[in-house]
Amino acid sequence: MIKKKYKYLLVLILIGYVAQSISQEPLKVAFLYQHPVNAGGWSLSHEQGRLDAENEFGDKIITIALEGIQPGPDTRRTLINLARENYELIFATSFGHMNSVMKVARSFPQISFQHASGYKTANNVGTYQIRAMQGRYLAGKIAGHMSTSKKIGYVASFPIPEVIRGINAFTLGAQAANPDVTIQAIWINSWMNAAKEREATELLINLGADVITHHTETPALMVAAEEAGVWAVGYQYDRSQFAPNSHLVTIEHNWGPIYNSIIRDKLEGNWKSDSLWFGVDLDATRLVSISPKVPSSILSDIEEIRTQMANKTFNIFKGPIIDIEGKTRLGRDQTLKDEDLIGMEWFVKGVINAD
Repeated sequence: MIKKKYKYLLVLILIGYVAQSISQEPLKVAFLYQHPVNAGGWSLSHEQGRLDAENEFGDKIITIALEGIQPGPDTRRTLINLARENYELIFATSFGHMNSVMKVARSFPQISFQHASGYKTANNVGTYQIRAMQGRYLAGKIAGHMSTSKKIGYVASFPIPEVIRGINAFTLGAQAANPDVTIQAIWINSWMNAAKEREATELLINLGADVITHHTETPALMVAAEEAGVWAVGYQYDRSQFAPNSHLVTIEHNWGPIYNSIIRDKLEGNWKSDSLWFGVDLDATRLVSISPKVPSSILSDIEEIRTQMANKTFNIFKGPIIDIEGKTRLGRDQTLKDEDLIGMEWFVKGVINAD
């Protein structure tokens, strides 16, 4: 009888040990990048966030970063392989990954998928966004103050909601500094094409723009602005090295707090499908390397607005707002909700298609 009790106790101990070992298995987390990390830009900013997560969680997670994953069949094949290798949390970081994520996720309901900058969700698919429009607005206000020609050039990639939100926010910020400022946009239909970015920058400068900004990947714009002696506003990561004299400010992405938050939820069993937004309150978007030529009075104003954004007492998209066709999009004191922003397809008054 005693021997049976000991055997029973031993079995319980072994079961507990096995269960504990299983629970302590590291979480397998995968990151998909459309472009190489060493090319800079979007992928680099996400990679910095991945490394921050590794530092935060140590041996509680195992991560893998896959570069050059193009939208379409390449994405689908990669996602399926990761799912079969038992990756439990997969981050797809490019807008173009969206449809492949939605398709593959249906076949692997036990895996949590996160898609950056998209707008489609499912039971096991969530989206996550940086409120980059907050940084865009603040940088736009600095640009509006510093422009003397009242013409600001914007080299844009694709007319998708993420890019359109940024252009609109930058425009509203610039017009808050100077109502007569216009934003001249050129679409290059590419995330990363140094030749097209440079060509668009040069055209905008020839059209009179004395401040240039972008939603593209390479530093070509910064270099061209430096050569022409006009101001340049960088994006995604600190680009001051490419334009030592012309760099006005960079709107930097900080994905670390975002990845830490999502991974923590997964580790603690609290992950759920959601449309997540992270802004200045978590330092997810921030201004870095502001030119010393920007007057202190402007910096004080920018900091005050940033604080209001963090406290959620300042809404960029607050009426009255009129679009480029003269239609009233927001009446006085009306505001846009996140669900309106995520699918934004219209431009505010003051945006000009320069090409």
